Amino acid sequence: MATRTVTSNRGMTAEADIVLNTASDATRAQAWLPGGDDRDVDLRADEGRVAWRTGGWAGDLRVTDNGTGASEAELRAQVDDDADTEEVRAVLDRALSALAAEVDQNFNAG
Repeated sequence: MATRTVTSNRGMTAEADIVLNTASDATRAQAWLPGGDDRDVDLRADEGRVAWRTGGWAGDLRVTDNGTGASEAELRAQVDDDADTEEVRAVLDRALSALAAEVDQNFNAG
């Protein structure tokens, strides 16, 4: 079956390295990654991304610095051609919101 890529973007209130390290932490992955309980993350810091697989989905998170302690995160998922794009994008949007909350909770407190 053919696949395609669906993406979602969000600004983050932390530098790219902090976002990538938060995203790749196995104990935090369950808080933000979409899908089932079987989650796998692989930090590829030299590429500025985290490869992930969960619940039959796979993709990557790319994070780039925007300066002044901020960054831009792009979450991409490979899905079957028959998947509903808007539904997948909504899942990715929620995942990025959850990741932003993890970053804020763990690195921007007080």
